[in-house]
Amino acid sequence: MKITVGIPCYNQGEYLAQAIDSVLAQTDKPCEILVCNDGSTDNSLEVAKSYENKGVKVINQVNKGLSSARNSLIMNMMGDYFMPLDADDMMLENCIERVTQVIEETDADVVAPSFRTFGKDNYQVTLMPNPTLEDFKPIDGQPMNRIGYFSAIRKSKLLEVGGYNPKMTYGWEDYDIWFDLLKRGARIVTIPEVLILYRTKEHSMINEANNHATELWNQICKNHPEVFKL
Repeated sequence: MKITVGIPCYNQGEYLAQAIDSVLAQTDKPCEILVCNDGSTDNSLEVAKSYENKGVKVINQVNKGLSSARNSLIMNMMGDYFMPLDADDMMLENCIERVTQVIEETDADVVAPSFRTFGKDNYQVTLMPNPTLEDFKPIDGQPMNRIGYFSAIRKSKLLEVGGYNPKMTYGWEDYDIWFDLLKRGARIVTIPEVLILYRTKEHSMINEANNHATELWNQICKNHPEVFKL
């Protein structure tokens, strides 16, 4: 069982080296590290290419958005599981080791680690045990994304659903794909210990997503009418 770590990057040259270094420092190495430069206008491509001599593989494409960048990584990966890592986040050194252990113990389709934020906000998120489709449905109108985007996902399941949906223009592409996977019978197992450091900033994609929350939720409902019975 092999894990590919895929790092999409758009104008995150300031942080990209930290993300890559955190993967290179793993106690249990992934089978490969892929970086997709999604049309950055800063020095992201140069930073990524500076790691090619350490075995990092770089994909360079015109800007198509996060879903497309992750899909490019999936189409170029060799591993059995895809573990995305945004270019401004980091893995704790035992992340791959623990995720691998849980995959081997449970044969889960998705393995989701708990995480800690840093930067603008500092708090810990311990995930609920092994959420099902019902757990992701809104409560009192509030969307319930129960796991992080950085979960390890079985490649065959990703190919079955066609990867991430490019219609999720402003974000929530991970929330959308959980419905895609779960409605087809995928099984999620969570890890209660913190394995990911999630950077919070004044201006980030998640802020943009929150500004378009209604639009994004309506798109999820359109993408999965059998789940929400439209």
